[in-house]
Amino acid sequence: MRTKLFLCGLATAFVCMQSCQKNVSEGDSSISVGNKLKSTVSDYGNFTIKNVVSNLPMQVSGNELYNQKFDNSAKSEQFVATATGNLWQEWQVIYKTTVNSVKYYALMNHHSGKVLDVPGSATTNDLQLQQYQYNGSNAQLWELRATGSYYYIINKGNGLAVTNLNGSTSAGTAIVQETFSSATKQQWLFTSVAADSYRDDEVTRYFQRDNASLGSVAWDQGNSIPLTWSSNNGKVLWVTQDAWDGSSLQSSMKFPCNYFFSYNNSIIIQQSKTDWTPDDPNMTINSPMGRPKQICSNQSGTDWSWPGPGVEISDKVYIQCGEGNGLNATNQSLYVLTQSTGTLWTSQRTTPAGMSGQTRINYALGMIKGIDGYVYVYGAEGTSFGYASNIYIARFPQSNPQSWTFWNGSGWGTDINTSAIIATSLANTSVVYCNGKYVLATMDCAFNCDATRNIYTSTATNITGPFTSRVQVYKLNDNFYGQYTRAYTLICHPEFDNGRSELLISYAVNYSACGLDACQGGWIDPNYYRIRALRIPYSKMGM
Repeated sequence: MRTKLFLCGLATAFVCMQSCQKNVSEGDSSISVGNKLKSTVSDYGNFTIKNVVSNLPMQVSGNELYNQKFDNSAKSEQFVATATGNLWQEWQVIYKTTVNSVKYYALMNHHSGKVLDVPGSATTNDLQLQQYQYNGSNAQLWELRATGSYYYIINKGNGLAVTNLNGSTSAGTAIVQETFSSATKQQWLFTSVAADSYRDDEVTRYFQRDNASLGSVAWDQGNSIPLTWSSNNGKVLWVTQDAWDGSSLQSSMKFPCNYFFSYNNSIIIQQSKTDWTPDDPNMTINSPMGRPKQICSNQSGTDWSWPGPGVEISDKVYIQCGEGNGLNATNQSLYVLTQSTGTLWTSQRTTPAGMSGQTRINYALGMIKGIDGYVYVYGAEGTSFGYASNIYIARFPQSNPQSWTFWNGSGWGTDINTSAIIATSLANTSVVYCNGKYVLATMDCAFNCDATRNIYTSTATNITGPFTSRVQVYKLNDNFYGQYTRAYTLICHPEFDNGRSELLISYAVNYSACGLDACQGGWIDPNYYRIRALRIPYSKMGM
């Protein structure tokens, strides 16, 4: 497979303009009780949960260097407080239902996005609890019963209480369920902490398409384009770059080590932006390459075509596409897709003057469909060996997508060489208009296995900046067999509003790690070539 070693240099950024609505937050009030601080549990809030006997926080167990803390069935335990940025000791309390005047909550772990769960809905005493993907069963619903400074955590399904096994003070002790007894080993201190970012497990699992009958099942990139035309209203296009087809999956749901990806790009048509069942179809075209699932065709003298952001105008979708050979970009184009209500669309390559015919500024950064009749397009020029970027902006009339002009610092002109830098960023960047501000999200170059692997944001009130100083909002914790996973293509998706004042952000991982080949144990694992999704609270971004 092609290793995209120059991707940090082609810093990908997706600029979207969706009207994100900020909801009124449900603040976490706290009261002092003796020498303790009791946080009143809200219907939606972030907490650490410490046992009264041990004063140790509950967490998800497992070796993070092998991603075990992300897994279904990872066990719950108590442990010493972890370092800042490690989220497996943070729990989101989420109100779900009231039955007979009793409120029940899910407890979602911030690291994994999975929830506290009774294995198999069992009624066995001393059974160690686990995390599992949310399914709404009673095994995942909990009463938080106040007792002075603390809470008992009682399962809705079996009535058993979350318990520190044997009332231990040792780190690593299992967190189990036992018959409710009012013992202090069943009492828990909920301490409110600031709203924090977390993995969106439901969205992440949408990209785990483990089915040989599906089209694209593993890919990088992941721009999204919401649709409104005709019966496509409410659907979303997910744009991929190099992709593997489901036909390559073996019975192990992995790829043989001698297999290669199937096509250089593809598009998944999500049938509803509220349905995350991972079974949506591929778009197809009458391909001149004989690859009906590859939407942007390779040009003469090239061996890849990598589409990025796009925008819908009437029944057309316009998508920027980078083109190149080996590790060198050779051109870029603007594809025009004509919609149908089925999966067979038409695709036409165009080359707007100024934007096409050059590669210094790669306009793979995003498109804003403005209310003034223009589409604004963001581009980047990689600097510092791909570890930083200069950001530029161009625009075209919605009535004429072939007529591009470029911001020169004071106005719009036809000469791209006079383009003005409007911002600087790190390796990967995404700018989103959300809640009345422009949010610039940027990520360290995590493709070359550097130790600093953070996502940051800054904000502005004007489309051309200036932007505030960066604030760290997330630390990547993906690993590949004990080493850092290569990560890149940070992209924002404001159209997926969960009603919690949180922005959806995704990034891709790319198989191998420093010193490790993609082939491990005789197989290539497709999960290491798939999208990860996060939710970033507006408040953490300063909004």
